[in-house]
Amino acid sequence: MPLAYHCIYYAILALLVVAVRLVHAVFIIPLVLYCFFLLKRQCILVIIVVLSLTPLLIRPYKAYQPSSIIQGRVVDRNDSSLILKTKQGKIKVLTQQNFDYQDQLVLKVSPLEINRKKDPGDFDESLYLKSRHIIAKVKLVKVIECHSHFSLTHLLVQRFSQNQQVRSYQNMFLLGMKDDEIKNDYKVMTSLSIVHLFALSGMHITILYQILFKIFSLFLKKHHADILSKIVMGVYVFSIPFNISLQRAYLMLIGKSLFHRQLNELDLLALLVCGHLLYNPYVIFHMSFVFSYFIYFMVILTKRLKGRSLLVYLSSMPLVLSMNASLNLFSFFLGTVLEPFISFFYTLFVLSLFLPLELVLNIFIKLFQSILDFTNALSAYFILSKPSLLFIAIFYYCIFACIIQQERQLSFRKPVCLLVALMLSFSVYSRYKIYTDVTMIDVGQGDCTLVRLPFDRGNYLIDTGGQMKYDLATNKIIPYLKSIGISRIDAVFISHYDYDHSGALDSLKSHFDVRNVIDKPFDKIKKGNVTLESLTTDHVFHDINDNSNIIYMTVDHIKYLFTGDLGVEGEEALMRKYGNLDVDILKVGHHGSKTSSSIAFITMLKPKVALIGVGEKNRYGHPSPVVIKRLNNMGCTILRTDQDGSFTIRHMLKEYYIINEKS
Repeated sequence: MPLAYHCIYYAILALLVVAVRLVHAVFIIPLVLYCFFLLKRQCILVIIVVLSLTPLLIRPYKAYQPSSIIQGRVVDRNDSSLILKTKQGKIKVLTQQNFDYQDQLVLKVSPLEINRKKDPGDFDESLYLKSRHIIAKVKLVKVIECHSHFSLTHLLVQRFSQNQQVRSYQNMFLLGMKDDEIKNDYKVMTSLSIVHLFALSGMHITILYQILFKIFSLFLKKHHADILSKIVMGVYVFSIPFNISLQRAYLMLIGKSLFHRQLNELDLLALLVCGHLLYNPYVIFHMSFVFSYFIYFMVILTKRLKGRSLLVYLSSMPLVLSMNASLNLFSFFLGTVLEPFISFFYTLFVLSLFLPLELVLNIFIKLFQSILDFTNALSAYFILSKPSLLFIAIFYYCIFACIIQQERQLSFRKPVCLLVALMLSFSVYSRYKIYTDVTMIDVGQGDCTLVRLPFDRGNYLIDTGGQMKYDLATNKIIPYLKSIGISRIDAVFISHYDYDHSGALDSLKSHFDVRNVIDKPFDKIKKGNVTLESLTTDHVFHDINDNSNIIYMTVDHIKYLFTGDLGVEGEEALMRKYGNLDVDILKVGHHGSKTSSSIAFITMLKPKVALIGVGEKNRYGHPSPVVIKRLNNMGCTILRTDQDGSFTIRHMLKEYYIINEKS
């Protein structure tokens, strides 16, 4: 079988093999079906070639423990870290020191543990590093040697503006690097789903080529100007920090020039995909790779179709949902309006390397920031949830059915109706659950419990957790809430104002829809099958922990007790006032400290399940082995966020089920 016009078959089969190995075993089904399809089309060579390359595609990722002294070259950097390319591979070095691109370094470092993903909304640092072929993470202890080396990046940076804001945008547009000055703008772009307009890619390559070609055409013949433009672009693309979408765009441009008679665009794209997979199979978790290659794939497929822009936009929706769990209703229109503006913007940044355009750029940046602020202020975000593989499969079936029907000049009403029905069903499913969930969110050393009522009747948080150097609200709680389809919190109950119980509250209120905060005894609240009551001891204690607000919650017939950081003295006062409390599930006081959960208290409650919010390897030694022994002696099922991550107790049909990553 000839290679031309069939490369896409190889790429699809290779992607399915990698997906079975790295994503989910369910991909075996499409893999088998696709193999039957290839056999039916007499493409057995595709199967043979990919099978022979399978050992490379499914090879295990080699873990590497770096020594205390490493040496290499800086190949990427930001304000808090750099990537050092060593003989063993790329290493991420955490440091606040400022180094230049291409600096040759010898460093003394200490190894750091790579954070593992515990919950659906969590950032998966392990996959992130693997997708970038980074083999280890370390912290800088001491710089032993530092030698600077000239590079094109240095030359470009020397031409940048002295105005910090303009300089930051030049960094983003010309080098693909983001610093702290631009961090907030970049977050807004991401939430508005227009960040792809600013990632160096095909649009920027086309503009750069046109600028260079026009300049060189003034002195050279067009043929020579074309060659020189592409050579200069190649030097630029491979001299700046690695940018997967920019390199894809450049290699596609060169490939079309050299092999336009032998290979079509789809073939060239497929060959680049195969090359990436052979070099690093984990690249499928690199969002720039996924966006760049898949969106360009859709651009090629829809080249001759009506409504091309809308089809390409729709095809990006599952990717956006996988990252943000929400859609901005204005993103399509905003992207359409901004595209010519960004093209002009990028042209100005290129010309700013040779002309004094700082004042003009400053005006355009202010204008652009005003557009961002105005659009973001409209709050046209529609929170859904993170999509399942089944949703993604049905969604793309509808998209490709529309494309095929258009190509055949047939009606595509059915796939459009199915797509609309799918989105409506997904919206209803994301928000309106038929069960009640009580989830202890893993916020490290602290407490944060979510109570989600069925049919969107209410969402409550009991405490928020809090960490001094880490914004739990924006980095953990809100992503988790959005990932499961929650768009508001009806009330936050604060047990007391220790930072590990309330530190994230202010940020949560600033960045999420929080309707009410309750931080003192309250009247009974009853909604649906959930009742919340405030228990008081009628004492004011010297220890603030003993003054914690105590919540007694009933879900169907199951009783919960949330005691904050209540100590032994507070427990005794509670027992004196209420006697034998009926408790099925206990939120263990003070993270399992030995100053709480006395034998008398545990014996009185006789809980079936104990919930402990506690950080891994915390400096307090929580939970105390003494408390764990007491709970085990009572026959309790113990759930701990340090071991189980976030866990959920699901109430449905008068029964409850424990759900966590391990189960």
